[in-house]
Amino acid sequence: MNKKTLQIVIVLLVLMNGVSLYFLFRPHKHPHHFRRPPSIVDVLAIKGESVQQIKAIEEVHFTQKGKLINEIRTNKRKVYQLIGTKFKAQTLDSLLSVINSNNYKMEKMTFDYFEQLRTIVPKEKQKELDKFVIDVIANHPGPPKHK
Repeated sequence: MNKKTLQIVIVLLVLMNGVSLYFLFRPHKHPHHFRRPPSIVDVLAIKGESVQQIKAIEEVHFTQKGKLINEIRTNKRKVYQLIGTKFKAQTLDSLLSVINSNNYKMEKMTFDYFEQLRTIVPKEKQKELDKFVIDVIANHPGPPKHK
């Protein structure tokens, strides 16, 4: 390799290292932020007067769901911080009970949300909504996979 090519390769490697360090140490705004799925309006291509009503219901649902997810996450953190400490069994049982209760609330909230949406979604889109619920919720429980 000649001297000029060697200099170019070194400059490129230094730039790549700088970019790598930037992405490694940059601050993350919301590392555990609940990511909303796309709107049912977009998924089912709904048009008309029910769009605003559906979006309002989605906003309320996902705001409440985000709060429950954060509460579950906080209580799980408290549970696992008990490892290696002297704790009362009642403390662990209490935290696990709250987590279970919040998981129940979240599932019930999601069920009620889809039931409510079904009454607003136009009749011709209800079967698509039913299929979406079964495909996405019933067959793939849990948070979506990150790509």
